[in-house]
Amino acid sequence: MAEEKPYLTGRTYLFKLPKGKDLLESLCDFCHDNQVKCGVVHVIGSVANATIGYYDPAKKRYEKQTVNQPLELLNLSGNISIQDNRPMVHAHVTLSDEEFNVIGGHLMLGTKIHVCEAYVQEIVGEPKVRRTDKVTKLALWN
Repeated sequence: MAEEKPYLTGRTYLFKLPKGKDLLESLCDFCHDNQVKCGVVHVIGSVANATIGYYDPAKKRYEKQTVNQPLELLNLSGNISIQDNRPMVHAHVTLSDEEFNVIGGHLMLGTKIHVCEAYVQEIVGEPKVRRTDKVTKLALWN
């Protein structure tokens, strides 16, 4: 295993995300605008719809599903790193519908914000950089 260097906590942000905007895009834009290159992110709230993914290791790609109804965002947790010289948010979500059925997966573009409150904790140190892994075809930390 590679030697890992310790990280320190940096700035902490608590904020509301803009209604009607794309959740993943808004988080990435926030990180870009505030120069957060490494960190952790948590979000709770509700979304107007959701697009989530499941990585199929046999096909080496994400299978997407879009749920076109309002959903409670029980939890979004993820990390922030650099991909293509820009902050990138890698997040997974847990969602529930009006009948309290729970679904979850990898957050994809296409999830529209209804009401979301976000927590971003910057981590200070050498930022993690994502590059395409030849075996999995995923953008992974080096």
